[in-house]
Amino acid sequence: MRRIPIAYVTGGAILLALFGFSSMTYEQQSLIPFLTNHVPLGWVDAFSFVSFHYEVPISVAALGPAAFVEFFIRKGMHAGLFFVFGISLVHLLRMRRYRPVPAAFFAFTTAMTVGVLDEFHQLLTGGRTPLVGDVLIDGSGAFVGILLYTGLRLFLKADRIVKMDYQRTS
Repeated sequence: MRRIPIAYVTGGAILLALFGFSSMTYEQQSLIPFLTNHVPLGWVDAFSFVSFHYEVPISVAALGPAAFVEFFIRKGMHAGLFFVFGISLVHLLRMRRYRPVPAAFFAFTTAMTVGVLDEFHQLLTGGRTPLVGDVLIDGSGAFVGILLYTGLRLFLKADRIVKMDYQRTS
């Protein structure tokens, strides 16, 4: 029996999770009740100096501690999921013998396309607000993952070449 590469499993699981979460309304997936009831939020007041605009004003004063923390959890999850998704895509392409730069480019454009489709799906769901900023967060996560993966692979390859040359000359 042939084993399925982990890149396929990881990428597929992320796509299913994205589709599932973007099918829910904000109220269905809100973390605010959980944070309010189970997490002490007194420490959040230390971040009262943080204030910026992301469709609505984002600050402890404007949102309250639970919604403020939830905002960063949600955006961090977007970036984190796309970080892993980008790595899965570029790894999959490298396994298929794509050169590093085309693999990185294709993985990034695919991740961005998935981000755009995710926001479009949210538009169709209702009760959600699709934002270009979310696509940029998704793309940033994928970009960093792809860059780290590609850079690490190139570094390890260069290190192997240097060690082989050193062993030949010794």
